[in-house]
Amino acid sequence: MSDRKRALEGNGESSMAKKFKSEPTSANGSASPSLTSTEALIAQKRAEIAAKIAAMRKTATPSKVATPSPLSTPVLSHGASPSPGPGLPAADDVSRRVAEARRLVAEAQSKLAIKDNPYMTLARTGKSKTTPPEPAQQGAGLKMAAHPLLLDTTIPAPQSKKDRYKPMQPKFASIKANVRNAPTPPPAPTPVPIESKTNPYAAGSSAVPDSGFEGAPRERVGRSFRFNPKGKYVQIANEIRREAQLEQLKQRIAESAKKAGLDSEFETLEKNIRRDAPPDTEWWDAALLPTKSYDDLQQYGVSQMNIRIPNSPITIYVQHPIPIPAPADKNNTVVKPLKLTKKEQKKMRKQRRQAELQDKRDRIRMGLIPPDPPKVRLANLMKVLTSDAVQDPTRVEARVRREVAIRKHTHEKMNVERKLTEEQKKEKIENKKMEEEKKGIYGALFKVKTLSDPSHRFKVRKNAEQMGLTGVCIFHPNFAMVYVEGGSKFIRQYKRLMLHRIAWTEAARERGAEEVEIERGEDEETTAAAEASKSAGEPRVSLEDNKCYLIWEGQLRDRAFNNFKPKSCPTDAAAKEVLGTKLSGYWDQAKNWKPEEEELF
Repeated sequence: MSDRKRALEGNGESSMAKKFKSEPTSANGSASPSLTSTEALIAQKRAEIAAKIAAMRKTATPSKVATPSPLSTPVLSHGASPSPGPGLPAADDVSRRVAEARRLVAEAQSKLAIKDNPYMTLARTGKSKTTPPEPAQQGAGLKMAAHPLLLDTTIPAPQSKKDRYKPMQPKFASIKANVRNAPTPPPAPTPVPIESKTNPYAAGSSAVPDSGFEGAPRERVGRSFRFNPKGKYVQIANEIRREAQLEQLKQRIAESAKKAGLDSEFETLEKNIRRDAPPDTEWWDAALLPTKSYDDLQQYGVSQMNIRIPNSPITIYVQHPIPIPAPADKNNTVVKPLKLTKKEQKKMRKQRRQAELQDKRDRIRMGLIPPDPPKVRLANLMKVLTSDAVQDPTRVEARVRREVAIRKHTHEKMNVERKLTEEQKKEKIENKKMEEEKKGIYGALFKVKTLSDPSHRFKVRKNAEQMGLTGVCIFHPNFAMVYVEGGSKFIRQYKRLMLHRIAWTEAARERGAEEVEIERGEDEETTAAAEASKSAGEPRVSLEDNKCYLIWEGQLRDRAFNNFKPKSCPTDAAAKEVLGTKLSGYWDQAKNWKPEEEELF
């Protein structure tokens, strides 16, 4: 056998395990290395293994860098520091290699991060190559904290297959084209408020509902930009111009209508179109609500409404309403008896008187009533009082004359008793008017071209008062309007008065020098104005083409006036104010009405 041993198999490190010639041998010739060289070799091997393990760990997990364990540092029992043997690398060389390996691993990590995100700032390279400081590790093993770049809590938006492999676009618009074509960002998710118990004794502004503790300051939320879409203000300006044009058109129409005399029609139409706002509480619900407001339903509930209380309008009893007679029942006429001729009336009267006389005779014969004294006259004096008249004719004649006077006085007294007094006459007339009014109230509207003559005014007013008609007579510079309302019978009579009986083209007769006291009633103003015009010497208005027209007549529901009163109204507004809101349309109708012969031309 040869004294030379076989080389140690390994990865190029067999020279460390060879036997050195300079090592001392024992006395029997066996190789026995010294304690110092063996411990140094073991420490060197441990350092190399620890460096390889650290490099492998850095390649697998960049955030975890293995540090040599304290076991890698040789501890000598005798307190001597290990010294590398001949042919072995020194401890400084090993530490240098470990630092170089760590630097290479850090550069590889930075290159991988830059490749994944091109917008990350590159590490400074050049002559002075320094590794960026690593964050201090917190914990070890499974308890180690994650890297700060991995703590991104935002939810990524869903991407399609086309957008998945596109290069990352910048989060801001660099040019105007990108500003116009930039997609609208999705709306931010609304945070769900977390209910937390608040301190009732803390200030309301200091408590933040989203914070975990009370008294936390309110977080400041930044306001995002709100860009106006294209054409927004142009559209607003066009609407303002359109409204201005519409107002100008309305003004032109109103001016033209005012010139044509149709301004009142537009006012009436506008009032009819505009509707009143609905009430806060309907009348059929007001009795069921405690505070007369619909908020009671949300505040108290249905159980607290005025439904199950004693004073509630809703009860268990059935209410049968009183039947109201139909309006047509008022017009039912009483069936009159058959009208007889004069000869038939005399015959019926004779038969009736004969029956009454026969009944009276029968009662006298039965002794129920005393017989009537004989009716003595001067013509039948000698026939009735034969013996007495012959004995003392003067005394009998005086007695007969006295009885005749008594009978006459009794007859006249009975007639006076049957005659009605002035109050009873008025009451009888009023009762007839009431009975006629119960059949229905009718109205009529007249238009008179000129109502300046005093006699015409007096007839119009006095007949209306006598017939129990109410209404108004309006004197306007252009024409006069007469509106009356009352029973159908009296409306017919008044219509005949206005259309046939009054001669509108004939003026009142001159009364000469006689002093005539004219009755002044409610038309005192108009009569005084006419007298004033006469005294001033004003010329009379011509009555040649004066005429009265019936514009409208029909049935009404109720009376609008309490009496008949004449009014002088120089303007249309004053006339409408006299008529009121319900009857103001009559003035427009009378103003715009023309007879058929005038409409043809």
